[in-house]
Amino acid sequence: MLCCWYRMVQQILDDSNSSPSPGECHLAALTAADRVTWAKTRRSFFANGVNRASLDAIEKVQSELLLSISIKNF
Repeated sequence: MLCCWYRMVQQILDDSNSSPSPGECHLAALTAADRVTWAKTRRSFFANGVNRASLDAIEKVQSELLLSISIKNF
């Protein structure tokens, strides 16, 4: 699972030719938001559909990655 994740991230990093999807150019602006704004945004845009499935996959891989690093450094 982690190997697939690394490949996908590398593919994104290597892709310098594609343009952002609609709305992606504003995504970085959310990183400076406070927790309440993030919670409302998550509830509004990541509650269902493909966004929910994508967020679930990212969070699952993130957890596995953190566990893998923790075990490796133990």
